[in-house]
Formats: sequence, C-alpha cells, structure tokens
Amino acid sequence: MITQFVEEVPAGKSTPDFTRKPIALTIQEGKLAVLKAIVVGRPTPTVSWTRNDGEMDGGDYDMVYDAHSGEHRLQIPDVAVEHTDIYKCFARNEYGKAVVTAALNVIEVGYNKSRALQKSRTAMREGPENFKKLLRST
Repeated sequence: MITQFVEEVPAGKSTPDFTRKPIALTIQEGKLAVLKAIVVGRPTPTVSWTRNDGEMDGGDYDMVYDAHSGEHRLQIPDVAVEHTDIYKCFARNEYGKAVVTAALNVIEVGYNKSRALQKSRTAMREGPENFKKLLRST
C-alpha cells in the first residue's frame, strides 16, 4: 500500500515503492530467518520494520542494508516460536510512504508430543496400571 503525502509529486521525485517485497516464510526454530525487500523512491526512502504482536527490542533482530544489491533485510538469528508473527516493512520519504507485510511461521523442533510418546512407552513397559494412570492424566 502506498500513501502519497503531497497532491503533486515534483518532476524527478517519487513516492517510495517496493520492487521486491518480502515473502511469507516458514522456518524451523534455531535457524536464521531473513525477510528481504528492495525499495525505490526519490529521495531515497528510509526503511524500517515492525511486527504486529510484540516489540522488536533486544538483540533478536538485525536490520541490514546491502548497498551492493539494494536489499533491506530483517534477520532473526536463532529464530524461536515466539517470533511467529506478521512483519511490516515501511519505506518513507517526504512524498509518501509504502508498506508491505509478510508472515513468519516458526516450526517448533522436538515437539512435546514426542516426550509424551516416550513417557507412554516407558509406562507400558513398567506395567498396565502405570499406563492407565498416564492415559488418564493426558
């Protein structure tokens, strides 16, 4: 979505726009998650990232600009399930702003179901009465 701040943009100037939008990403926890965007506009827009549900404080996020490729990247090293969210990339200059969204889904490794399965197998070996107790507790 692009919002224009002025009624008429002067010749040689332009509102921000995305030539490459970040795409939805599904990734396993513990990996490096990277959302990428390429932005154009005159004057050169400033780029920022936010998330819908939560703050982007602490050392969890790296906002990187690669001048060679023109890519703006939001990098989340050692991504965790808590990072699952909708992320927004904003590009802004004096003539307008543009925003795009991308979903980040993080898949939990070592899902608790495997622990429950391991407990049930142990209970079956120990005897039927322990297995019945385990079944009642879950």
